[in-house]
Amino acid sequence: MKKVFLAFTALFSGLGTLYSQQGADSLKVVKLEEVVVSATRATGNAPIAYSDLNEVEIKKESAANNIPFILKSLPSVVSYTEGGTPVGNTALRIRGTDASRINVTLNGMPLNNPESQEVYWVNLPDISNSLQSLQVQRGVGTSTNGTASFGASISMQTAGGKGYKPYADLSSAYGQYNTLLLTGAAGTGILKNGLSLDARYSYVKSDGYIRNGKVDHKNIYAALSHYSDKQLIRLIYINGIQHTGITWLGIDPAMLKIDRRYNGAGKYTDDNNREQYYDNETDNYYSNIGQLIYTRYLTNDLTLNVNLSYNNGYGYYENYKTNEDFSEYGLKNQTVNGVTYSSSDLTLRKLMQNDFYVGGFNFDLKKGKLGLTAGAMYSYYDGSHYGRLLWVKHNQDIRNGYQWNRNTAVKQDMNAFFKAEYRPIDNLSLFAEVQERYIDYRMHGLDDDLVDLTNKNYYNFINPKGGASFRFAKYNEIYGSFGISNREPLRADLKESLKKGAERNITSERLYDYEFGYRYANPIISFSANFYYMDYKDQLVATGKLNDVGYKLQENVPDSYRTGIELALSYNPTEWLRLDGNLTLSRNKIKNHTVYYQLYDNQTNWTPMGQTSEFYKSTDISFSPSTVGSFSLTFKPFEKEDFTLSFINKYVGKMYYDNTSNPENRLQDYFVSDMVASYTLNTGKIGNLDFQFFINNLASIKYSANAWVDTYKFNDGTQIVYKGLYPQAGANLMGKIRYRF
Repeated sequence: MKKVFLAFTALFSGLGTLYSQQGADSLKVVKLEEVVVSATRATGNAPIAYSDLNEVEIKKESAANNIPFILKSLPSVVSYTEGGTPVGNTALRIRGTDASRINVTLNGMPLNNPESQEVYWVNLPDISNSLQSLQVQRGVGTSTNGTASFGASISMQTAGGKGYKPYADLSSAYGQYNTLLLTGAAGTGILKNGLSLDARYSYVKSDGYIRNGKVDHKNIYAALSHYSDKQLIRLIYINGIQHTGITWLGIDPAMLKIDRRYNGAGKYTDDNNREQYYDNETDNYYSNIGQLIYTRYLTNDLTLNVNLSYNNGYGYYENYKTNEDFSEYGLKNQTVNGVTYSSSDLTLRKLMQNDFYVGGFNFDLKKGKLGLTAGAMYSYYDGSHYGRLLWVKHNQDIRNGYQWNRNTAVKQDMNAFFKAEYRPIDNLSLFAEVQERYIDYRMHGLDDDLVDLTNKNYYNFINPKGGASFRFAKYNEIYGSFGISNREPLRADLKESLKKGAERNITSERLYDYEFGYRYANPIISFSANFYYMDYKDQLVATGKLNDVGYKLQENVPDSYRTGIELALSYNPTEWLRLDGNLTLSRNKIKNHTVYYQLYDNQTNWTPMGQTSEFYKSTDISFSPSTVGSFSLTFKPFEKEDFTLSFINKYVGKMYYDNTSNPENRLQDYFVSDMVASYTLNTGKIGNLDFQFFINNLASIKYSANAWVDTYKFNDGTQIVYKGLYPQAGANLMGKIRYRF
């Protein structure tokens, strides 16, 4: 695979040289840029609920935020963070669906990890500063590459040549918890020979809100582009380095009342019976992404887009473990100074490394009233997971770096798609799409608990979509669509299903998505209402239990659904006032659901006695609030001064963190307000100075945005319940200065 990738790179680099002599007089920069992401984006007439953000909108409300918090004000989005601030481990849900169900593409190429099917935004620190546009589609959408869109998709496009003039962009931000962001970007602009070079470096450091929520991140972005009147060639490199303190344990509710910033990760008792914390309780990841984009007008109506991508990742987390049994690591008891030990304190690393190759192409034809797009993609993933012991307190003969397990995986993903848009009359648009996707996923070797994971999995999915939109009375539009999406299980789901005590086999899941909407837009006001009904078959839902890295274990449920209405309003009556708001009201239910619990003999022996279960005819899907809303006010009070003041408000209703509708396992609703003040000083020929001041959580609301629960039951009817809550930071300040020309 590496040889194939290098061969393609050489081929297209040669093409770049071939066309480098063409002038820039007839460049079609904008259209060429749009073609890069055309296969994964919805257009203005698409019968789909979606939101677009341009470069200015991406940057205006953030200083050091990851993508989930940049999107927090969009309809049906709930963003949260493990460490309490939006610069560390962050995630989001859209319509209640988690990140493993959200298809993410970067320049049309898949970004989701093929095994977890998730994008870990912490591994791409400050990627937002390299984007020129972003689109979020809700529901099945039009995503055609990568993992299944099972609730939403996010299409991101990185920056290329920014016009014909060179530029520089330097910024620095500092805030509470010693949060520091330094960013430097520069570009040549598009030169007369059609070449442009863009580069950016970012550094993010923070102590975090909770103990050990520290952050030390670096990111490099570089893009070499060549434009002609008929084609675009771009070579992109992204490097991300993240070092983050482990924060996935959460905080017990009782401890939360005492210390909201408590974190038990790395806690142990030394030989003098003093409480200590291991000083390298960290999660670390190194990513290198290379992309090659080739876009060409073959005729005035036909465009070719070819993409190649290579993603190399290496990471590990390091833990201090207390009283670990040697047998769990395949070791015999250790005898030290005449004393035999069956367990010991130790430090370990669990490591992963992977290579992810992607190649894809699509043809885009626009002829009169007809638009056709056809394409295909192939990806090859080769990954491994393994564990090493760094130090063992009671050590007779265990070598340094002892490796107790290794498992590998190869996943091949092939898809082909065809979509068409036809306008039989000017105000009617018909849309149809079909995708066939084949997956070959094979695992081999031992998991960290020494269970053999060797197995093979094959999936073949056909995903059709169709819809129509009708425009009437100048500013009005109605639309409707139906789509089917199929999704294979995650690595964690499959491996847990192989282990002793697993209640049932894990299977793929299917979604039938119905969308109906209305849009109205004139220069002053815009309004939209979107009704959705998402009917799931064999949806994978969280059991409430966690694995050792904080992943919520899942199981299939035969019948479940999400239904709701999404309302959005934007009102701009004058130059000095703008109002934006959205509200989602939904119902999210599992029908005829059986919840399983591990059963033990008593709280002294903890001898496993099988499983017990509870049946629910109807219960709420976890992490699915029935009400989510956002409202923002933006003022520009001075006509001749570039000063804006914005208040961004977010409401998230109550939500359960298991699937039993138990009020004891429910997060309270919260309403959080942020303030952003911005002022731009135009210094003429030497550039602009931007000043921004942020207050996050203006009223210092105490709330938790995420949680987990793990329940153990005993023969005598008693139970033990473990919980972890993730508190978010109170009011915190940040200031930012930016110089650009």
